[in-house]
Formats: sequence, structure tokens, C-alpha cells
Amino acid sequence: MKISQIRIEHTAGQAILRADCAGFDLWYKFPEQYPPVLSADPFIAACLLISMAKNQDLQLEDSANYSPTLLNNLEQLQHIFSYWQPYLKHQLNTIKVNGGVAKEPANANNDTVSFFSGGIDGCYTFNQKQQQIDYLLFAKGIDMQLSSDNLYQQAFNCNKQYLASKGKQLVPCETNVRFLGYHHQLNWGVCFGGGLSSIALALGVKKCFIASGLTYENNIPEGSNYITDHLWSNHHTQIEHHGAACKRIDKLKVLSQDPDYLNILRVCWHDHGYNCGECEKCLRTMSSLRALGIECNTFPKLSDQKIKQLLRPLKLYNVHDVQFLEENIEQAKQAHDKVLTEALEHIKRNFQLRELANQFDDLVLHGYAHKLKQLVKKH
Repeated sequence: MKISQIRIEHTAGQAILRADCAGFDLWYKFPEQYPPVLSADPFIAACLLISMAKNQDLQLEDSANYSPTLLNNLEQLQHIFSYWQPYLKHQLNTIKVNGGVAKEPANANNDTVSFFSGGIDGCYTFNQKQQQIDYLLFAKGIDMQLSSDNLYQQAFNCNKQYLASKGKQLVPCETNVRFLGYHHQLNWGVCFGGGLSSIALALGVKKCFIASGLTYENNIPEGSNYITDHLWSNHHTQIEHHGAACKRIDKLKVLSQDPDYLNILRVCWHDHGYNCGECEKCLRTMSSLRALGIECNTFPKLSDQKIKQLLRPLKLYNVHDVQFLEENIEQAKQAHDKVLTEALEHIKRNFQLRELANQFDDLVLHGYAHKLKQLVKKH
């Protein structure tokens, strides 16, 4: 997998770091007052898991500079992700990085940053680390489509105003790194640790926090986690995974003490309004809000009728989502909310029954039912 034509372009008040990654034009756009660093490191981080899945060495153009520190970390990163193949559902082979020049690029950017889009994890990290953070990044193209200009601007303005009240600046950036994985048939859940780190490496900051979604207690292998995130660091940019000591519902308890935050809370990635109120993430958050007795202006109240119509029929397909479900079940029981508890437990039973059926198919039918299902879909 070749990485070539690494360059920085300047246009319309933006500085753009881009390269050709095996025919995919990968780019990172920043305001011109926040110029990126000319280095192969962001592209190595973005492409590593993809190269492992394709069983292709990374080939850097001869003039490309890379950090030996990052390259040394890749060996451990590859060992860890190779062990996680059954969970990530991709065969991940050990590959090499060839070509380029081992050189620690000079960098005067000593800022500490964190990602912020209005979600619970990112805001909790800001809440806990705001004294260390110089400014925050809102990356278009990560949890929002690149084409969603109006929605991005709406969310950016809300987040900017909120952070300004805390004395912090929100910096807009834009990248298509999320779509690099999709281009090579890898979903974002596999790639997003390297993908988020690549943004920080492109900007060349001193330190970047990546907010945790899962906890130390319930960690399941995925692209970003407390075990691997720090290994995406190079000689200058330190990547730090933060928040794994706290469950998401407990993060929301902390954040609910700030009424201003409840005016900007946004978790939806369907791009159907600020929060669509109908997708899994919205319904999960609305369940948490109801169980905690919190009113939030960016979500409709989860009434008994909506629980029956929207929440109870919900199907989960990811064990990560079940962990968040269990947090809500526990809180709903503490609140003696029988209607919510019954609906959430119904969703969990449905997931467990489907998992048992899948296991039976694998162990007894050798995947015949799954193959038959896929055949029916094709026709």
C-alpha cells in the first residue's frame, strides 16, 4: 500500500495536508493559522490497520519523513491488533513500513487539544481536563457527513458558544480519514483510534486527548481503547486515552450539573437534525436522561408512548451497545421506572436470543443459516 505525494496546500484560508494512499486522496484541512506538519506520520497511522487487513506493506515515497518513535510503536500495535482479530472480524497480518526517511520533524506547536462535538464522552474529558487543554477540535467528517454543511455549522456554533463561556476556543477542521477504511471494506470501529490520532499527528500538537467510550471494567477490543491509543504517539505528539474509569451514564450525571451543557448535548450521527430522536444512540441517551430524571433541551422527552413505539422494538447488533443498555437498566431499576426497565430488558433478551441462534448456527449448522440469509438478500 503506497503512500505518496505528501504535501501541504493553501487555499481559501485553509492549510491542507494531503497524500495519495494507494489511489485514495486522503486529506486534513485546518484553518491557516493552525498549519499542519509535513510528515508521513498521519498517513501511517490512518493506513496501518488497512494495510494489515490487506496484508500489504506500507511503502513510503523516498522523500517522506517519518518519526522513528511512531515506527517503533507499530510493532506493539500490530501484535495487539493481531490478537484481537476474532473481535474485530478481520484477518490482520503483520506488515512492514518501507521507504521514507527517519527524521523527527521540527515542530513548535506545544498545544494540548481534545476532540469536541457535543457528545458525552468528549465533553466529560473536557470537563475533567480543561485546565490542561488549550483549544478543542471539531472534526467535520468524523461523526457527521462531509456534505452536512448546515448541520455542521449549527453544531459548531452551539459548541463554540458553550466553550467560549468556559474560556476555550473551538477550532474547526475537516478530514475524509473516516472514509479511507470504508474505501477498503473496513468499518470505522476498527480504524478510528489511528484515524483520530492521525488528525492530531497532522496538526502536530504536543498532546491530544481521545475520549473513551468504554470502561476499564467492560473494555472490548475496538479501534480506540486505553491499551493501544498511546501507541499512536510520535516523538512530539502524545496521544492519551481518557475517561475509561467512568461509565457513560456516570459521565452524564457529572455533566448534568452544568445546565449550559444540556443545551448543546448532541450524540446523533444520522445527520437528520441536531438529534433525530429515533436512532439507537438517541434512544440510548434519551433512556439515560429519563432514568436520571434529567431534562435536556436538545432531546424530546422519552414518554411511555415513545418507549412502546420506538424504544421497545429496538434491536441491538453490537455487544458494545449492550453495555450501555445495561447501564441504563441498572439506573432505571434504581429509579423504579418499571416501564423503562421492562423495555430495556426486552431489548437485551432479544439480543441474547439472536446471539444464541448465531452460536447454534456456527457450532451446529456450520454457518449454513447465515449463508442462506445472505443468499436470500442477494436475490
